[in-house]
Amino acid sequence: MAKLSVQQIEFYQQNGYLVIGQLLDFETLYSYKKRFLQICNGIVPKGQMTIATEHKLKDSKKKPEDYTNKIQDFLYDDVLSTYAEDPRLLNVVTQLIGDEVSAMHSMFINKPPGTDEHPPHQDLYYFPFRPADKIVAAWTAVDACTARNGCLYVLPRTHRPRRLYTHAYTSIQSKLYHGITDPTVALEKDRVHLEMSPGDTVFFHPYLIHGSGPNITKNYRKSISCHFASNDVTYINVEGTVQEPIAKEVVQEAKRRGLELSYEDIWKYRSKPVKTIKSHL
Repeated sequence: MAKLSVQQIEFYQQNGYLVIGQLLDFETLYSYKKRFLQICNGIVPKGQMTIATEHKLKDSKKKPEDYTNKIQDFLYDDVLSTYAEDPRLLNVVTQLIGDEVSAMHSMFINKPPGTDEHPPHQDLYYFPFRPADKIVAAWTAVDACTARNGCLYVLPRTHRPRRLYTHAYTSIQSKLYHGITDPTVALEKDRVHLEMSPGDTVFFHPYLIHGSGPNITKNYRKSISCHFASNDVTYINVEGTVQEPIAKEVVQEAKRRGLELSYEDIWKYRSKPVKTIKSHL
């Protein structure tokens, strides 16, 4: 496994993200895409995974792929779980946050034609564990991602002030899609659009402000993602902080599904330790 260069690590530390091209191969990506279609079409049971849909599209589309937004919590799926356990991915993750890690939040994201933007946000807003420097996201393009089909955009260096902004529902009302409420924070002129080819992977810091645009093409834009945290992180109580609104909403949603758990325990429940190889040392 390749060791990150000094320049790559410095770029990540300074800018809050790092793109590595062609990290995953076509066959691997195709297996994820095939599994997504099997799950959203009901060919294989979804088990404990959550399927999120784009409500404005569901009323007018007949094929599940045309209105399914994402599949979450795939860490125990036979196929999709291999993403969070891929040595090529973990080789980079462990160089950024340490050798002993757990997969915390997993998503296969589908962006059908007509899908809205994902408003600017910080992933740390959702996480009741710290320190932030021991958390990293990995996000891999399954399809070609362009500005027209809603690729990710980032605001470089916005992780450096270590400020967690107030989030809430903005113009987009999809469940749990909170965005930063300050309209001066993620101006168009400050956004760097990450146009990526299949297999390209971006790693980014949880304080980094990012989002994605709408899909205005006639094609899908698929990606797969997982957040990782060091096993040394500590869980915190978010009551009385800017994270309290999302914590209450997530706990309420869990309760609706029959789970009486605290916000911290929900995250512990959905996480999974992953085996890493210290081959970069």
